[in-house]
Amino acid sequence: MSESSADQQRLGLRWAFASAIAAALMVIPWKLATEAGEPTIAVLLLLSVAATANSVLAIFQGFAGKASGWGIRRIDVGVAALLASFTLLGNHASALAAVELSPAVLNVLLRTDILFVALLGALLLRERVDLLFWIGTAIAGIGLLVSQESGQGAGLSGFFSNGTGIAIVAAAAFSALTIVTRYFVHRINLVAVNAIRLWMAVALWFPLNRVPTWSEIPTDQILYATLAALVGPFFARLCLMISARYLEARVTTLVQLTAPALTLAMAWMLLGDWPSPRELIGGAIIIAGVAVPVFGFRGGAASGDAKT
Repeated sequence: MSESSADQQRLGLRWAFASAIAAALMVIPWKLATEAGEPTIAVLLLLSVAATANSVLAIFQGFAGKASGWGIRRIDVGVAALLASFTLLGNHASALAAVELSPAVLNVLLRTDILFVALLGALLLRERVDLLFWIGTAIAGIGLLVSQESGQGAGLSGFFSNGTGIAIVAAAAFSALTIVTRYFVHRINLVAVNAIRLWMAVALWFPLNRVPTWSEIPTDQILYATLAALVGPFFARLCLMISARYLEARVTTLVQLTAPALTLAMAWMLLGDWPSPRELIGGAIIIAGVAVPVFGFRGGAASGDAKT
């Protein structure tokens, strides 16, 4: 490895770790936002702030000559609408799960989106899935079983009532963003589609939820949701995109797997929150399972963090 390439790799790792730290930190204000008021309102606030921030960035890129121009076409709008539906589903499920789960456990479960990306890629995009994927999935499944506390309820009702199943739904929805983007990536304007899908997700929120008055929204919820949007969907994703210029997707994904451990430490220091022994052991097994297929990736796009 030349000195220049080594310097680029170190730079990429710095950006990747910055993204992981931001993604870990994001879960804490997100949980506080869902507890300060109605979780559905937290979703609206998060999406609105993320849409505004990403639009400002897109406009700046356009003026800086770093974007290919808007040039919005029918396919851009159609793909953005599809992405918006998964964006709203993923964030809504994430908000409901955040009410029930500790920040560290939620972050662990959201990391299973890597497995969903591989599975959906095989089913819909005919991408190859090797033995490592199935081994990793089996290990992650064992981790899910271990993490379930006794007395939480049996069957699917218990799985969803404690927030675990809802977090898995969120991970699946976020993975669908990666799959849809992969499928249309060479036919759409990515800058325009990303901004449009966030605003469409905001628009889709209104017919599906009760519209509150501004006075009904707690100030704390506005503050926490805004912080979560800026730290996670905006800053963490921006760092992830920059790191991708210098690192393989597999390396970036491995760095992202440090986020649950970082969340665990931050949640303990800031909230005094500490998962149960079963959740800690189960979470470690899940992360091990997710890491197995990552070692088998060979430059394929891995799903990023900072879900929005």
